[in-house]
Amino acid sequence: MNISVDDKKFAEWIGEILRCDLSEQDNHYLYVFKHDDECSFNLSKIKLEDTLNELRNYTEVSETVISNGSEYEVLVREEGPFFRFRPRDNDCVVEVEDIENNLSYRLIRPSTVFCLYLIHKASLTGEVRELSKPMALRRMYEHWAEENLCVLDLIKRVIGGRLTLHLKSSVEKSNQDFERFSLAFLFNFTYNTDSALVPQRDFEELLRSNRITRSRRFNLEELDPPRRYYLPDLVHYYQLAVGTKNPMLEYLSYYHIAEHFFESVFNDELIDKVKDTITHPEFSYKRKKDISSLIKDIGKSIKMRDESMTFNEQEGLRLSLIKFVNVDELVDKIKSYDESLLEHYKTNAVSFAGGVTVNLESDERELCFKHLASRIYKTRNAIVHRKESEKTKYTPFRDDQKLVKEVPLIRFVAEQIIFSTSQLA
Repeated sequence: MNISVDDKKFAEWIGEILRCDLSEQDNHYLYVFKHDDECSFNLSKIKLEDTLNELRNYTEVSETVISNGSEYEVLVREEGPFFRFRPRDNDCVVEVEDIENNLSYRLIRPSTVFCLYLIHKASLTGEVRELSKPMALRRMYEHWAEENLCVLDLIKRVIGGRLTLHLKSSVEKSNQDFERFSLAFLFNFTYNTDSALVPQRDFEELLRSNRITRSRRFNLEELDPPRRYYLPDLVHYYQLAVGTKNPMLEYLSYYHIAEHFFESVFNDELIDKVKDTITHPEFSYKRKKDISSLIKDIGKSIKMRDESMTFNEQEGLRLSLIKFVNVDELVDKIKSYDESLLEHYKTNAVSFAGGVTVNLESDERELCFKHLASRIYKTRNAIVHRKESEKTKYTPFRDDQKLVKEVPLIRFVAEQIIFSTSQLA
């Protein structure tokens, strides 16, 4: 693995993650917790350099997988409302030996090598600090200082909520073989524990929650009382979306917030169109041609299916976006979260959905809303429609890396809709 920076730079990045002041000594780095001078930790220069050299012997299989031919480590996440499996004192959840295939499986906290890999990946985005989750640091650091933990052991615990599946083989194996064995193990684990453990495919996903937290009030003392009432259904879908780490469920939950208004907004638009037509001076209810033309226009908008009227959902989405979403505010939110996404939406279609590009900074607002509606609606359809014959469909986990970039867009749209449809308390 090509890592051009030296051990001192890694020491600095580790200090950012730990929220510690760093000082360099003769043979080690000293980390002092900023909120308590008595909490300090050492990191041997030799140990850090040796671990970095070990990492250089690995290859990056994907954004969240590394391998060196005999060892394979993949980042995994536990799906569900709470975590059932937490590492014990030896950093391990479970260990299984497979003598026939010369393999050992360990579900563990990320190894020190993998932690340095994550830190290096985060440094490429300039967001190293986002790897650590917010927590009550002072009390934990005091406890860790009493244990006299090495910084490389400490970093495993601060890069919170992470587990990896570590495979080790006594004979060299290909990455394809390792992947097959790892997926088989994760299936066995899920089947026997009734708890979904899945590969974490996208590195971007690791940083998402901290990016959102960064722009919101995390200090509970700053929380204000509510001054608005919100529609209960929208709040419930929003809570469902925020409470899951599954990008598919997250996307659909945010989409349901927009979908809530499709029919009413569409009907209002149709009624206004009919009013405009029948009150126009050129229209006469006495002329059959005028009446026929009006019926034809209405027929294009709505259709009968199983004795009920249906309408164009993508058009309903477009009209809802026009009514409830301020594009300038949407752009500001995306910039605050990750400015590079604006260029991504402008230049990259959603490959698994056939969704179009959208330039949110365009002055052509009508075209912007049209493309935005198309991108969101086609992404939703690709997630929902599961027929084998479908040309565009979302495949769980494999397409997460692409879908996760669409989640901030639909989230900020959904939030604007919730605000726009609220009432003053």
